[in-house]
Amino acid sequence: MIRRRPIPRSAYNWKPEPKGPSLRYELVLDGAVRKYPDGREVCQDSPSGWREYKRRVELMLQLQNYRCCLCEKRLALTDVTFEHQRRRGMHAAFRDDRVFNERGEKINGVAHWTCNSEKG
Repeated sequence: MIRRRPIPRSAYNWKPEPKGPSLRYELVLDGAVRKYPDGREVCQDSPSGWREYKRRVELMLQLQNYRCCLCEKRLALTDVTFEHQRRRGMHAAFRDDRVFNERGEKINGVAHWTCNSEKG
C-alpha cells in the first residue's frame, strides 16, 4: 500500500479587490436593493435582498386583500409569487420590484405560483 502525503497548503490567501461604486445603479437599504437611474428597483440575491423581497410581497398581499391578481381566488403567504406588470424577459433586463411607482400607482401584484407560470 502506497501512502501519500497531503499536499501542503500555501500561506498565500488571495482575495479579490473590493469593487467600487457602480455607474449603472446605486445600492439602497444597506445593499439589499439596486436602484437604477430610470427609477427601477431590483432586490439583490442576498439574505438582506430576500428579506426585502418578502416584505414587499407581504405588503402587496395585504393591499390585494389576500387575493390573487390573476384569478381572484384566496391567496396564502406560502403560495405567493411576484407578478411583474412588465415582463421580465431574458435575464430580467427590465425587472422592477417596486410596489408603487413615482406617481403612487400600483405597478406589480402577487399571484399563485401556478397562475403566474401559466401566464408566462
